Amino acid sequence: MTIENRELHMLETLRRKVEWGDPTLDLSYERMGDAGLIWLVRTQKLAHLTRLNLSHNELTDRGLSFLADCADLKNITHLILDENNIGDSGVQELANSKNFPVLDSLSLIKNQVSDAGALHLIKSTTLQNLAFLFLEHNRIGETRLTQFPDGRANPKLRFLRLLGNQMSDDGLSDWIQTGALEPLLHLDLSWNQITSKGAEFLAKSPSLKKLEQLMLTSNHIDDVGAQALAASSFLENLRVLNMMDNNYGPASEEALQDLHMRVLLKNNLKGNVLNLNEKRLNDKDLIALARAEGLAQVETLTLRANPFKHEGLKALCKSPHLKNLKSLNLMNNKIGDRGAVLLAECEAVSGLRVLNLEKCGIKHVGCLALANSKTLTQLEELNISRNDPSEKGIRYLMASANCSNLKSFKAREVLLGDTGFCFITDSKHLGKLEALEVNDNGITGIGLCRLLTSDNLSSLNKLDLRRNPLQIEDQILLTDSDKFKKLDSLRF
Repeated sequence: MTIENRELHMLETLRRKVEWGDPTLDLSYERMGDAGLIWLVRTQKLAHLTRLNLSHNELTDRGLSFLADCADLKNITHLILDENNIGDSGVQELANSKNFPVLDSLSLIKNQVSDAGALHLIKSTTLQNLAFLFLEHNRIGETRLTQFPDGRANPKLRFLRLLGNQMSDDGLSDWIQTGALEPLLHLDLSWNQITSKGAEFLAKSPSLKKLEQLMLTSNHIDDVGAQALAASSFLENLRVLNMMDNNYGPASEEALQDLHMRVLLKNNLKGNVLNLNEKRLNDKDLIALARAEGLAQVETLTLRANPFKHEGLKALCKSPHLKNLKSLNLMNNKIGDRGAVLLAECEAVSGLRVLNLEKCGIKHVGCLALANSKTLTQLEELNISRNDPSEKGIRYLMASANCSNLKSFKAREVLLGDTGFCFITDSKHLGKLEALEVNDNGITGIGLCRLLTSDNLSSLNKLDLRRNPLQIEDQILLTDSDKFKKLDSLRF
């Protein structure tokens, strides 16, 4: 194919993609060059577009100036210009353009943008809706600026990625002083040239009070910088601090973990309730949580759906700050029987009234530990749903005086069968039980008849039997029996 024919083929391909009418136009890897881009913006109708991808197209500042001048792009919210040859002059044309009033996300990964171009974008008075700016692997930090763009940073900018540049300590200091980082919630400075001096600049900057996520992976920060960040009084909203592949030791790592926990407590402690559900807490995080003095005021601690295991729970059980704890939710964590044993032997949780162990991998050994516990003697609510205690584990629990204060017992989806259910109905320790949930357990009319003749559950007023294989006659028994009619709530 001749050069002329190849260009005609490319233009026909571009025209066809535009005419599809899709609000997303992906022209990545078309290698159109500036000429192709100029043809595109001059000849095609683009007003319907909201997302435009021009990555890998050998574009330069000349092509970008024509793009910036195109009045037909006023509905673009996402503009992707990765892996081109765009430098500061082209970026400044874009920063000054009035043709992108709703642009929300701009990606310029792997171009030739330096500090001047980047700061013009951040301080643009026309790109007022720009919230996400991706500038990985550019030329930021290669040469220190002596003049900076005037004005304040766009107040809507909340996400800035500068990964893989040449940002130095002095360059970072300059950026902080310009106010460029002030509106950010997420800042990624990974793979730069930042040392402890730069980390100290970050730690002492009041302009970073809004920051929630700070990425400093693969820099040159040692213990001095790590300790400065850990002690910062300005990083008060920081939820994520990624410091992998730096040069600090275990003591600094512990201090950074403590910072993480202080922030978590500050943002998630409401009165005496600490909700840390789904916070991706691992064993190291739980070890840091155990050290947090703020735990002393917590009465309800919920840790549902975190990846920690029994090692983290072991540290928590040794915490000197749990004396006021009344309710503990460990649902959907992989603590297993070892975790149950730790809880059963933990004096710090002797005041527990509510314990949720749903889907924690607990078998009959864990149930035996709970049944024999010398400290878990005051429980009023216990949830062991979606575990695998077997009939043996249920028998251990129901024979234990530790169940004597239970008002609520949940054992959903634990394969009780009629035998396991009968261990509940025959227990002499459930006289205070008010609510019983035994959904999806293979209970039949045999179990119902046992419940009907039992005098042990004298306080029961709520019973949930849904998803059990009950027959018509069993359901009639439920609705006609005087004993079941006295219940406030009966579900089957």
